[in-house]
Amino acid sequence: MTTTTARQHAATTLRRPDAVPAHERRAARLAGVALAALAVLSVPATALLETADRPGVRAIVGVAFVTVAVLEVVVGWGLYLLLRERAHSPAYATLLSRGGYAVLLTAAAGRLLWPGGDGIEGFRADWSLALLVLGVHLLVTAVALWSARRVPGAVVAGTVVAGTSSLLAAMGGDLPLPDVLPGAGALLPAVLGEVVLLAWLAMTGWDDDGG
Repeated sequence: MTTTTARQHAATTLRRPDAVPAHERRAARLAGVALAALAVLSVPATALLETADRPGVRAIVGVAFVTVAVLEVVVGWGLYLLLRERAHSPAYATLLSRGGYAVLLTAAAGRLLWPGGDGIEGFRADWSLALLVLGVHLLVTAVALWSARRVPGAVVAGTVVAGTSSLLAAMGGDLPLPDVLPGAGALLPAVLGEVVLLAWLAMTGWDDDGG
């Protein structure tokens, strides 16, 4: 056994039993950074939606939500890479459902970008359907997280709450638009649930002792 091989063997032997492999930490960082970026971008985009009837604002908001949709795909891919070895089928369903949400969100943003589009009302209608898919995605993600057997129960529970809140908001026609639609606060648990997921991704991705 060479010196290099011996060192690698020793490092593997001394690694914590619950250590996270390097490739999983990279996947967690990818999903976490994308989730944080889309959250930061969604806040001003949602705030501007109230005045999106103005031509210039409509274009800015539309492009912002298309960018969010792209980031949603990155989040889905990161989660898939993170969970596929421990829960392959649920992880794959997580990727597909997040991708479906991204497609519907892009279509909704198109209502703001296409000349002669339906504007805010069309966006609201399409986003309601997108939120339904997002709710399903989050519930599927909770199943994948639980199946992985390494995720804290609080993260799984928070993701379940987020998915349920998104489904209820979608079925009730409520969107996270302050002072625009009644009952917009229904999505607050969904936001908090995703914050819990983001915190876990950050801790997992930047765990220096992970391996």
